[in-house]
Amino acid sequence: MAAEARRAAAIASGLRQRVVRLAEAARSLRRDSLPSFGSLVAAILLIVAVGLVFDAPIAAAMRHLPHRLVNVFAQVTILGEGWVVMLPAGLIALWFARVSLVASTRREAARALLHADRALLVLAAVVVPSVVTTLVKHVIGRLRPRYFESLGAFHFEPLSLAASKASFPSGHATTIAALAVAVGVVEPRWRRVAAILAAVIFASRIAVEAHYVSDVVAGGLIGMAGAHLVLRLFAQARIALTVDRDGKPARRGIFRGRPATGVPALLAADAIRGAGEAAMPPQNQIAGEAPAQPRLSVVVPMRNEAENAGPLIAEIEDACREVAPFELICVDDGSSDATAERLVELGRTRPHLRVLRHATSCGQSAAVRSGVRAARAPIVATLDGDGQNDPAFIPKLVAALEAGGGSTGLVAGQRLGRKDTGFKKLQSRIANGVRSNVLRDGTRDTGCGLKAFRRDVFLALPYFDGLHRFLPALMRREGYQVALVDVVDRARRAGHSNYGMFDRLWVGILDLAGVWWLIRRRRRVPVVSELQKDA
Repeated sequence: MAAEARRAAAIASGLRQRVVRLAEAARSLRRDSLPSFGSLVAAILLIVAVGLVFDAPIAAAMRHLPHRLVNVFAQVTILGEGWVVMLPAGLIALWFARVSLVASTRREAARALLHADRALLVLAAVVVPSVVTTLVKHVIGRLRPRYFESLGAFHFEPLSLAASKASFPSGHATTIAALAVAVGVVEPRWRRVAAILAAVIFASRIAVEAHYVSDVVAGGLIGMAGAHLVLRLFAQARIALTVDRDGKPARRGIFRGRPATGVPALLAADAIRGAGEAAMPPQNQIAGEAPAQPRLSVVVPMRNEAENAGPLIAEIEDACREVAPFELICVDDGSSDATAERLVELGRTRPHLRVLRHATSCGQSAAVRSGVRAARAPIVATLDGDGQNDPAFIPKLVAALEAGGGSTGLVAGQRLGRKDTGFKKLQSRIANGVRSNVLRDGTRDTGCGLKAFRRDVFLALPYFDGLHRFLPALMRREGYQVALVDVVDRARRAGHSNYGMFDRLWVGILDLAGVWWLIRRRRRVPVVSELQKDA
């Protein structure tokens, strides 16, 4: 009984974590993620046109369908009822969550949790639009087609709770359309089957005289739109889905995302394991105590990034599960907005999150240095706080650093597909070109915040404001190798850049001269070994 109680508590804790992450994603949801005014107008015009053209004649034709065919549709239409979808989805989610607690390996646990999260996604994708439809249909109060001959196709009695006056929109159509969208994303191989099932349910609602054609169209549109919104929230929160690398909505359809694959993309497989296991799973740092000695410290300098903090931290947590145990150090560089307060709020439920603050803004290099000095892990990874750097690349950087052994001091990201404005990219191109020609550091892009390096080596470098732009050159000056990894750039989620042209170019010229002088003064890197005394 005690073990079952621990498992139930662990499942509840995992569910609470997901709710928190979804709430964070909802708060950061961009306006362009919602249907535009033009889309709403087009949907309304479509529904009105369908109603005027098809509702009356098709309702009249349904009176002449063979009874045998109507009976078949009456048996099939039950598949569109909300409980038929929601109850199994909820039970499947709970069952797989429980399986993850008793799995023999971390991979099996992670895979079970992925299935649980997908079932949870399907459940949410159906519940949200179904609630909207239920409210709307009782507010509008359209009578069902069985009253067509006596009252006509457009008779309304608003604000009624009677089932006979809840025709528009169709709840069954909403449920099955949302299910088809969710299944099509989670299990693409079942997409056609789900679409065919949805078409059959749509037809059944008309055949049994439960709804007009416009009711079904309206319900289907609400179901699809609601499911797409839920899928976007889950992708943004990195629950069962991941967003595309550039982090923007795809133009093909409303939803942009893909099923998460591989252990790094899975939710914490061991985060909801019961207490008392022999060894603490790496992911326990999300729900339990912070690890005594992290393998990795992630340092994120932030200035006026209150809106970006929540989603970015959630992405970092998901990405770094592969290199756990880790700690996350966010350095608020004298923000004038609510960045510090937001970070403190996020840290209350995250023992692995540490928050440092500069009383006044001291610059990105100072923020990075403060974070590195506070770090407890031998390896430090950095990325910018605006969300343009994708945390999914952190494990790749760390793996490259560890694979390089003691001779590799830095692994730096090089951005592909820059999402900045043309003027900003021109500034960076000029600054990088000048720096590369002067220092010969073999790096085309030192402005990328994604880097992984050895903490002791970094702290041994000469510090100055602007240090972060010259790490490859300074690492090579100390005799260490520098590895480069291509990364994909993303657009800023919210806010605006904290660095202008003078930060990138003119101020950098003075730093460039100083680094060039430092390199010229280091003629030879000493190779040091300690000699053993003879007995």
